[in-house]
Amino acid sequence: RDSGEGSNYTKERILLESVLVLIYRNCHANMERNFALPGLSTRHAKKDMRKTFHEILKHMEERGPNEYRARRKSKYIIPDAVGKGAA
Repeated sequence: RDSGEGSNYTKERILLESVLVLIYRNCHANMERNFALPGLSTRHAKKDMRKTFHEILKHMEERGPNEYRARRKSKYIIPDAVGKGAA
C-alpha cells in the first residue's frame, strides 16, 4: 500500500508530485496562455470562442505566416525527399 514511511511516502503524495502530473499541468497552462483561455480548459464553461479567434486572428495579422517576406528565416528546413529520391 505505501512505498515507505511517513507522509511523504504515501501513494497520494507520490502521485501528486509525479512528473506526469507536472507535464499535464504545464500543458494546460500553455494552452491557456497560447489560446487566451484563462481557466476555461479545466472548468467547462459555456463555449464562446470569439475572444480566442480574435486573439488568433490578431496574431496571424501581425506575423503574416502565409505571406512571402524576403529574407525571413525558418527555424526548421524541410528536407526535399522527392529530390533526394530522384537523385
